[in-house]
Amino acid sequence: MKLVIVETPSQAKKLTDILGEGWRVEPCSGLVRDLPTDQLGVEVDNDFRPTFTVAPGKGNLVRRLMKAIRESEAVYAATAPNREGEALAWHLLALSPAAKDKPIYRVLLHSLTLDAIRSAFAAPSPLDMNQIEAEMTERIVDRLVGWSVNAAARKTLGFKTALSYNGMVALRLLVERDHAIAAFTPETRWQAAVEFQFEGMTFTAQVLNTKGAPLALKSKDQADQLEALLKTGQFWVDKTGQALKSKPVPAALTLSELVETAHRELSLFPERALALLHTLYEAGWVTFPGSKSPQSLSEMAQAFIRREFGTEYLAPDALVKAEIAPADVNREPEYLPGDGVALYALIWLEFIAAHMPPAQERIMAARILAGASKEKPYPLELRATAKLLYFDGWHRVVPTTAQDEVLPFLPEGTTLPPVTITVETVTHEPLDHFTEGTLASVLATIGMSAPSAARAVEQLQAAGYVTAEDDLLTLSESGRVIADYLAVSFADLTAPPYSAELNADIERIAAGQRERLNVLRAFWSRFGDALRPAPVVRAAVEHKPIVLRPVEEV
Repeated sequence: MKLVIVETPSQAKKLTDILGEGWRVEPCSGLVRDLPTDQLGVEVDNDFRPTFTVAPGKGNLVRRLMKAIRESEAVYAATAPNREGEALAWHLLALSPAAKDKPIYRVLLHSLTLDAIRSAFAAPSPLDMNQIEAEMTERIVDRLVGWSVNAAARKTLGFKTALSYNGMVALRLLVERDHAIAAFTPETRWQAAVEFQFEGMTFTAQVLNTKGAPLALKSKDQADQLEALLKTGQFWVDKTGQALKSKPVPAALTLSELVETAHRELSLFPERALALLHTLYEAGWVTFPGSKSPQSLSEMAQAFIRREFGTEYLAPDALVKAEIAPADVNREPEYLPGDGVALYALIWLEFIAAHMPPAQERIMAARILAGASKEKPYPLELRATAKLLYFDGWHRVVPTTAQDEVLPFLPEGTTLPPVTITVETVTHEPLDHFTEGTLASVLATIGMSAPSAARAVEQLQAAGYVTAEDDLLTLSESGRVIADYLAVSFADLTAPPYSAELNADIERIAAGQRERLNVLRAFWSRFGDALRPAPVVRAAVEHKPIVLRPVEEV
């Protein structure tokens, strides 16, 4: 009997039906062991040696899985095809003495369609120890930071709620945005436009400066003088022209971009969007969120476009690897009520559009001069533009909301009588507060995964440090206090730039370019003094050495 380890009962049922006799599929329901909750669990002075214990409530499940491993002839780890899934499988196998005598295979189920499952089991691989090392590094750093910083905050501020390292970084971003908004000084400028009518068509021209940029005046007096000048002047067409301009195809959505787009367009909060994505993955509708889609899906998308729209709608050599994609591009969206249906439609449309050519716009423009007379022009010009969709390209599947515009035929030298002269104020507004979607997106730019970012935001809300008012995240009084405390007492450690640096190092570990101990030693050399003294692990605790090595030797 061959044993397959998956994460959820739903996955276990699907694989059991597909694999048939000779296979036993067991769900592990998430991480089976972790660092202990009642002690630090990391021996800093012993090469950051971690202590792992079985996760609370998982004892019976672990015994069941150990028995299944003993009774199997081979073990296939089909946990999530990402770094967390790799580590989850390693932790489970490391608990089993029998695993060292079994062939161990890693199966990456990027989607749960029949063909994808059969292909994955036909080409298994070993566990990726670099990915496991990277995940171990991130977990140890999070424990070292969380244990020490939270203890210091409890002692200094009396706050009991614990924050993860990612939560601390998110809190720093929120308070920095708050400070930027508070320090913003609004600036008012005045801009002018003139409305004309020619041969029954009305159009508007913006007043520009000599450099061709919109003329922005700094005072009301200047604005009044310009308005008086325009009202007494003459206007005439100096030059007209037109050109084609491409609207580039948007790149395939990353997972964090999808979460932000789903929040903006579908009003789905990040946790809700990620939960729906997991449901769609288990149903076989989308690829695993965050993994790279296989080349075969891109080839399917090309064939679909060629068949449905023609070769002129297929970008040359379009090969797209997306972090989230439809598992079968031939399953077109159904425009029915439901968040899951709407989210799938968004994924499908963006993936198909990424394989299509740019849209083409015809840009028509007219340069208009003004002056006391044609012989005495003012040192400014006006420009009227219009855009007309010439070739829809990728807009064939993602329609544009822009309306077509046209200009009348304007012979050069034609005098244009003004209809309306408008001088209006333009006030620069401060940055908005983050929404859950935009905060998750910014956290992604410093290397945080979309699920980690969503958990960090949810943690801040659960702790009462952040509230959502009109969909905007605002700091509570306690949130502001602890954010300011972090900025003073752990400034570099919790600053987003260092988080980005650390995340980049962890990715290098995952790629085999750096060693786990080197990264941890560099981290502790920089921040160890601020994080000590760490609680001492109780001497009564006994555990086997934690040595990361190929799973065949575990």
